[in-house]
Amino acid sequence: MKFPIFDGHCDTACGLLHRHNELYANDQQVDLVRAQKLDGYAQFFALWTAAPYQHLTQAEQLSQMYHNLMTQLERNSAYIRLCLTDREIESAWAQGRMAALLSIEGAEGINCDPGLLEQAWHMGVRMISLTWNHENALAGYHGTDVGLSEQGREFVRRAQRLGMLIDVSHLSDRGFWDLCDITEGPIVASHSNARAVCGHSRNLTDDMFRQIIRTGGTTGLNMFGLFLTEGERCTMDDVLRHVDHFLSIEGGEKHVSLGGDLDGCSVLPEPMTGVDGYAALIEALLAHGLPEQTVADISYHNFMEVFHTCNI
Repeated sequence: MKFPIFDGHCDTACGLLHRHNELYANDQQVDLVRAQKLDGYAQFFALWTAAPYQHLTQAEQLSQMYHNLMTQLERNSAYIRLCLTDREIESAWAQGRMAALLSIEGAEGINCDPGLLEQAWHMGVRMISLTWNHENALAGYHGTDVGLSEQGREFVRRAQRLGMLIDVSHLSDRGFWDLCDITEGPIVASHSNARAVCGHSRNLTDDMFRQIIRTGGTTGLNMFGLFLTEGERCTMDDVLRHVDHFLSIEGGEKHVSLGGDLDGCSVLPEPMTGVDGYAALIEALLAHGLPEQTVADISYHNFMEVFHTCNI
């Protein structure tokens, strides 16, 4: 049984720029050669600029990463296209092509400036996280007790009114609940797991997941072993434990999706080595006894439903 894959987060764009790799084939975890083995593929490519790199400012990094990725997409237009709506994703799949979507990880790439959100929207950015792994002018990061600043609240309001999704995967717990107080749209944790299963601060508490359900959002299962298990190695069984936990929460089956964090992972669940390993995950979910509809929801449908809100 095959299903399309809709993945909410990868760090591939960073490696394409800084390691001078090609999107078509490379030594990273995501490339088009391996992705063509899937039965349809949509991928949010994160423009990650939250850390200094050589002499470049973070805004310069974002510009270079964006233009390099656009060049790569144009070079491989027979295989993949930039998509701005759910209808464009479906059109790309119908043409036998893959779908690329844009997100920003860490708002430093646009100087944490609410006034630059419209420019990002016109670039094609449809999802943004306020923070990465350090505090900025908008909010605190996971593991801290720093919530949203007034600038952060204004940033959220303006992003959501454009139709942009807010990604909470790196946000502090306090920031998460501050966001819940003001949100006007679905909340997305693009690459986070269940804290009850693996106690890392990057993962979600059950109450957080319930709140994501209430907003109509989704949580993308992260394939990084650090967020799957406290052991030294991980397998698909570790992923299944997170799936089972999320599904045990009322309504969870419509709000779990994929957010592999590929090219941000040093350890993946065996036997997964890259994006083509999603086929093994689908097999594991089905062998685990999940209904085909639930597997389809996790693999692509739930994220597609949330992405639809960008297009209304």
